[in-house]
Amino acid sequence: MKKEFKYAYIQKQIIPSAYAVIPIQSKAVQYGLGVFTGIRGNWNPKTKNLYIFRLEDHYKRLVDASNITGLKFDYSYPEFKKIITNLIKKNRAKEDIYIRVTIYSASTQLTPRFENDDDDMAIYMISLQDYFNTNEGLNVGISSWRRIDDDMISTKAKITGGYSNSALAKTEALKNGYDEAIFLNRDGKVCEATGANIFGIKNGIIFTPPLSSNNLDGITRRSMIEIFKKEMRLEVREEEIDRSALYTFDELFLTGTAAKIAWIKAVDRRIIGNDKEGKITQKIRLFFSEITLGNIKKYQKWITKIY
Repeated sequence: MKKEFKYAYIQKQIIPSAYAVIPIQSKAVQYGLGVFTGIRGNWNPKTKNLYIFRLEDHYKRLVDASNITGLKFDYSYPEFKKIITNLIKKNRAKEDIYIRVTIYSASTQLTPRFENDDDDMAIYMISLQDYFNTNEGLNVGISSWRRIDDDMISTKAKITGGYSNSALAKTEALKNGYDEAIFLNRDGKVCEATGANIFGIKNGIIFTPPLSSNNLDGITRRSMIEIFKKEMRLEVREEEIDRSALYTFDELFLTGTAAKIAWIKAVDRRIIGNDKEGKITQKIRLFFSEITLGNIKKYQKWITKIY
């Protein structure tokens, strides 16, 4: 079990996590009406400080999600940043953490609709180092469940109810002996994992599905693309990927706030590359780790220091 911190934020106040509850009648429970973002905090033992990765980008994603759904999110970025910072300090967090921010419908009216008057923001924290155990690489399988389309439930917002799609695929993958599932979209093209984006490397060229494939515009994904282009001078192609092409990549890995960078060992029990973490994957994983720890000056624009 992941450690949960003592305090949470709900109804515009920091209170003990045990009391941060909502009614079972709320639309968040009954219909999954909410949007969320997950934020990483990385503890640097050398500087003895906690660094939040791309906090403003997470805020902007919540703004976009509220615009898409109609959920009310009326916090300015300085207000949002202050709440996050105060909550971390209240919990005295000095370790790697994951912060889950949810904008949810607290309304108890019996109708599935957005744009209610009593929408609220709730925040909790847990201690989290690695979401995936990647010491030996991930074994992933193509899911029989297709990824939802953006014209059904927006894939550009992390809508809580939409994650039943991910839950079905993840459960199937685990039952079939895999660590994770890979979605195909309606057209049979590679989309993403159940909570992470996917990258492939072939002959030194980086490939990742375009946003039009119904995958999330991941913040870590965007970071990877920028680092590959600016730091490693590698070509990045955002283009559709066939299922069979996954089997032929030299390297494959997942990216996400929780997942960080997790290399893939096999797809549908077909070994990828030389059965080891690829050189490019390892290089960017280590470089990205240094960024999130605040150790690379030019990327401190992405970092919010807490203490």
